[in-house]
Amino acid sequence: MAVGQMEWKIPHCAPEISEAFLKSEFTPLLAAVLQARGADTPEKARKYLTRDESLLCDPLLLTDMERAVSRIELALEKKQKLAVYGDYDVDGITSVCLLLDYFSGRGLECEAYIPDRLDEGYGVNTKALKVLRDRGVDLVITVDCGITATAETEFAKSLGLDIIITDHHECPQSLPRAEAVINPKRPDSAYPFGELAGVGVAFKLVCALEGNSRAPLGRYADLVALGTIADVMPLVGENRALVYRGLEKLKTNPLPGLAALLEESGTANKPLSANTVGFTLAPRINAAGRLCKTEVSIKLLLSKNRTEAEAPAKELCALNRRRQELETEVWEEAMTVLSTDEPKGPIVLGSDSWHPGVVGIAASRLSEEYRLPTIMICFENGIGKGSCRSYGEFNLFEALTACSEHLESFGGHAMAAGLNIKPEKIDNFKKALGEYYLSNLPTEQAALKPEVLISDPSLLSMDDVRSLSELEPCGSGNEHPCMCMCGAVLESVSPIGNGKHLKMRISKKGTIFDCVFFSRSAANLGANEKESVDICFTPQINEFHSRQSVQLLICDLRSSETPENCHRILESAELKSDEIMRFRPDREELGSVWRRIVASGGRLVMQSERFSEGCFGFEEPERLCLCLRIFHELGLVELTRVNGRLICTSVETRGKTELTQSPLYRALWGNDGLRPSASE
Repeated sequence: MAVGQMEWKIPHCAPEISEAFLKSEFTPLLAAVLQARGADTPEKARKYLTRDESLLCDPLLLTDMERAVSRIELALEKKQKLAVYGDYDVDGITSVCLLLDYFSGRGLECEAYIPDRLDEGYGVNTKALKVLRDRGVDLVITVDCGITATAETEFAKSLGLDIIITDHHECPQSLPRAEAVINPKRPDSAYPFGELAGVGVAFKLVCALEGNSRAPLGRYADLVALGTIADVMPLVGENRALVYRGLEKLKTNPLPGLAALLEESGTANKPLSANTVGFTLAPRINAAGRLCKTEVSIKLLLSKNRTEAEAPAKELCALNRRRQELETEVWEEAMTVLSTDEPKGPIVLGSDSWHPGVVGIAASRLSEEYRLPTIMICFENGIGKGSCRSYGEFNLFEALTACSEHLESFGGHAMAAGLNIKPEKIDNFKKALGEYYLSNLPTEQAALKPEVLISDPSLLSMDDVRSLSELEPCGSGNEHPCMCMCGAVLESVSPIGNGKHLKMRISKKGTIFDCVFFSRSAANLGANEKESVDICFTPQINEFHSRQSVQLLICDLRSSETPENCHRILESAELKSDEIMRFRPDREELGSVWRRIVASGGRLVMQSERFSEGCFGFEEPERLCLCLRIFHELGLVELTRVNGRLICTSVETRGKTELTQSPLYRALWGNDGLRPSASE
């Protein structure tokens, strides 16, 4: 797929910081981001940035929590044996370790059960329940799974085995008849926050058993943060408080196992953020589950000291390297298949040679590469096990529900899911999914949506960029702020990382910025040195040899066509349909330009060769040119070019002139469009 094809939806003009914000403690850049996110007053901003324990909710508001506490207290009283049954991903493993540590500390005999990814697959199964009962287990507590285990729960009852289900996945219409079913997504739940990770639900169970959150938070915050970030849960509300506290614990007093893993991965002495957890710690712990070695992760997270944790930390890093090799094999094979037939709908691929533990990662990469929902299926013993990843706003869980007649089973979220399917049903499933996709395309397609337009480079000062740390922890639901700069000059480009990435320098109004563009080569950059470019980026503080500087992490780059577009518009050339939607000025913008002309005494002079520097605060000066052309059609201004300059001179008129008298305005907005007075 060609690069740089994603649509950009950028604000019409540079931000105007309110007077209240300018007088507050917020920097202009942070204020601009907060305003863009709807926190448009200092009071709203302070609430938005809150990340303390006031965000934590009462665990007893979770339906069935009191029943779960009563059953566990009975187990404590009778000294019954417990098993914690979890998933093999990071969320499941951290959940298992959290409850194992807590229950062993309460004196309960407790064991972990995580199903084998290849032999058993996801979720509760009857064979495992029989094994646990034979080992003398009296009570099973599921974590990060179980919400669909209706038949399995009935089987457990027949064995005399009690089950408490804790989960956070979407609920089926009929819930299992367990001792307790704790899930913030239950339709009958009064819990005010529905986006807890599986480890978050397990943590709330411990809080309910303890009667408070303070002690459990101090002990388990880093585990909760790890599972929440790894499961890509929204970092808002209660999750924001949990993850913030967990990151602080990771910095100051991490679990011995996590401290060892930070050291082994080479990040112990680097700034620690949600990104560090998501891209360094989580993949290594996940590698154990992907390659059926979850016992290594459990050993690491339950290690009592650094010495004990060193061996599993080294093994996890080795497993992660093997995972990367397997993932590359799957990715390259999938790309070879797709290169001969460009997909136009959901991607559904299958193979009997792929490792089931890595297809989910490959599916994620393919969905991003092709901007389409992707399902990767591994076939073994007459059944296909699929990992599903969505893209944009397409609800994958609803799509699978609609196509469920072709599936043996499925479960998951709107953005990620898993399924089981018979090979002979693949074609019908693929057809049904494609038809559903075409009938249920999101009204808004995925696009880059920078929140702030930077026309004044001084907005990217060290203090301003440093202040963005107040937004942390950033991740799903609270992304790192994306910004846009138009009409910058690409000063230099050089490859780094064996040619896989680019280091660049761009300039804007005399200010030069260092930039990094990951996973992009000079050959497919789409622009040359000394050309005018538009960039979408996230600003960050880079530290090198104890020296800090502002660095722009590039999200996308495109060649700026602003000067050529402006000349074409002023010469009355026809606009393309996408240009009409992108550049047409609204009433407010037309009024703003007209007032600027009046305030200047009726005469404006602009450097017509330097539209890319921005005019009147427009970061897309094409809008300004359309305003001037409309006013020219209405006889309100004269436009002349002299020595490379564009001179706009107002013409005296009588009365008011309706915008709809302009053919261009009618073409842009239609006869029933806005009808403001242009000379008011």
